[in-house]
Amino acid sequence: MGKCKMSTSWLRGKVRSAEQRGVGRHMDKVLRKNKDKTRADKIRDWNKLQEVKEKKGVECYSEDDFLDAMEAMVELGYHASRFEKYRAAVVDQQLMGLAVEKRWTQDMAFKKRFGAIKKQAMTVYMRMKTAGAKKKGNKPLEEDGDVDDGLRGAIVEAMGIQLIKWLRKKGLGHYADGVMIAHAGLLRHGEIMEAAHKDFYIENGVWHVKIAGGKWREEGEVDYVPLEDARLTLDRVIKKGVSGKLFPVWDPEEIRAEIRECARAHGWDANRRWDFHCLRHGKAVDNRLKGMSLQERMMRGRWKSEKTEKHYSRHR
Repeated sequence: MGKCKMSTSWLRGKVRSAEQRGVGRHMDKVLRKNKDKTRADKIRDWNKLQEVKEKKGVECYSEDDFLDAMEAMVELGYHASRFEKYRAAVVDQQLMGLAVEKRWTQDMAFKKRFGAIKKQAMTVYMRMKTAGAKKKGNKPLEEDGDVDDGLRGAIVEAMGIQLIKWLRKKGLGHYADGVMIAHAGLLRHGEIMEAAHKDFYIENGVWHVKIAGGKWREEGEVDYVPLEDARLTLDRVIKKGVSGKLFPVWDPEEIRAEIRECARAHGWDANRRWDFHCLRHGKAVDNRLKGMSLQERMMRGRWKSEKTEKHYSRHR
């Protein structure tokens, strides 16, 4: 009976997820939004850039001219996408009017400098956006002087309980179990999706999960993560002799959509982004607030530097 219910909810979620991704009647709108810029658009952007530096022609417009213009725009709070639009305009002009050896937009040194300016632009943009939100009476960010991670939220224990109840009420019990286990071990999305029955084991009365692979891990490197906060859940879902993935019907799009809906329904900070990785941020905060040592916190999150751990645990 339980299996049938899970299958039905999974199918319902697949349909809803497909609708949200723009299938059917929404497809035309998606295609219009994502279409490439036309030649006329690029020429218009190129002309605006030349006006900024008062220099005309692709031959005389240098790398320093372009980066100076971008740095001036940073202080005005332009979004990084605007910077990329102007870079595309310069690339287009160079392809039309410069030999390969003169196209400085293709140099790694330029790409590195330009990437740093875009990163700075996002920082300034987010701070200005946050300041505007505060003036409107929205919940402000922490005043810690650090750069926020794209306004990502943190799902701490109390919020995690709300999310689990939300998922169970909607008949998505497998996601509720996955959220509880992921939160307990600060697991990334890919780690909970790929977790198999054989990866879980009990040691000294505490459940652990063995994790290998992933872009954040060296080849052959393995982590053994304790999951003591999910004992009851693991006792129930882990069955001896079962093989394969723990959550074979896990849909990344559906769980992300459910987290966003839950955040809106419970009035979580509207200025922040809510997704699966917020569970990792939230558990890091919980560990800090309950007095866990820095060394232990770094071990739990598999972080190799104090700076990275603080980046996670400073969020509310």
